[in-house]
Amino acid sequence: MVDETTPINLVARPIPQDTYYIAHGKQRILFFKKIRLLILPIILILLVSYKFHVTRSRNALALLGPSLSLRLYTNNIRFDNFKYPDNYEQPWSKRRVQSINSMEFNTGIGYASVICLQEVLQNQLYDIIRGLNEEEGVRGDGGSFKNEWTYYGVGRTDGVSEGEFAPILYKSRDFFILENTTFWLSETPDVPSRGWDAALERIVTMVTFQSKINPLIKFNVFNTHFDHRGRLARKKSSQLIVDKMKNYNGYPSFLCGDFNTEPDDEPYKILTKSGFKDSRVTIDKKFSYGHKTTFTGFDLKNEPNSIIDYIWSPYFTESVSRERKHGEDKEMNNFYDLDHHLYYKVVLKQFGILSNYFNGFHYSDHRPVVATYEMTRSRLF
Repeated sequence: MVDETTPINLVARPIPQDTYYIAHGKQRILFFKKIRLLILPIILILLVSYKFHVTRSRNALALLGPSLSLRLYTNNIRFDNFKYPDNYEQPWSKRRVQSINSMEFNTGIGYASVICLQEVLQNQLYDIIRGLNEEEGVRGDGGSFKNEWTYYGVGRTDGVSEGEFAPILYKSRDFFILENTTFWLSETPDVPSRGWDAALERIVTMVTFQSKINPLIKFNVFNTHFDHRGRLARKKSSQLIVDKMKNYNGYPSFLCGDFNTEPDDEPYKILTKSGFKDSRVTIDKKFSYGHKTTFTGFDLKNEPNSIIDYIWSPYFTESVSRERKHGEDKEMNNFYDLDHHLYYKVVLKQFGILSNYFNGFHYSDHRPVVATYEMTRSRLF
């Protein structure tokens, strides 16, 4: 008999397995539902944020406009030396055909091109402009050739038409011209003058370009020809150009020309120490074309081993195979603490030293030098 003081033996009865799994299954379902309720909004927020970021980036890129493929071509064409020609030197009337053809062929479709020339007399300049526009083959009303190619430049002797020009040629359909000017490599750069120990007057021609396909892209091109005799003049000329170019108007600058200076010479070192990049050195050799030297003379069997013609670009220029990745801080020689690299990206895509010898003669005693750059506007403010 069991009374109130008798202990009760409680024997646990086993819970059926299906009941156990059902209970725990419900708990898991509730758990995953809670997780899903938390995760789905997070994923949705991330997707919306990503889409917003991509859209904003695309809008920003669209706002900054397309990149510009810029081809720079420089050549000392040899002045029209009809009085005292060198051995094997042909008259300009014969040399001009291949000279103009080289310019036209190497500044063809696909580029916004700028041509920098040295030792150009006025009659030669007119021949070249006429020849380039004829090569374009674009006829306007009345059958005359449309003037696609034009130029800026003055004669170095009087600042108008006398003496050699260092002209800058371009197609009017590619660019707006914001500014053009000439200064002399001398102690009095604003007037026609000979500087230091130079044998002749020497000038720098400058044009500020604004791209028509992307007006946000603006840049300067300087074109010069250093003296062939004055060692001090060449040194001072580099110093003067660096001073002029260091922040001329807030836009990146390119420098082309015949510097009568080898890479081991002091005028060259002044330019490199100031941050300007020699395209011949900057380019990855996989993308370099042609010869190694630029000055040849007219005697094919006795060509000197000389590099004196260059295309220089801004301090932040990258080679095509060495482009800076996003967030990567590559070392730059920003000697003057400029901010151009914050607003522009310049990538050197191609470089070449071209032939100047065809059909049994040289059309100049210098080989043309060419470089192709891709310019991109990277920010507005």
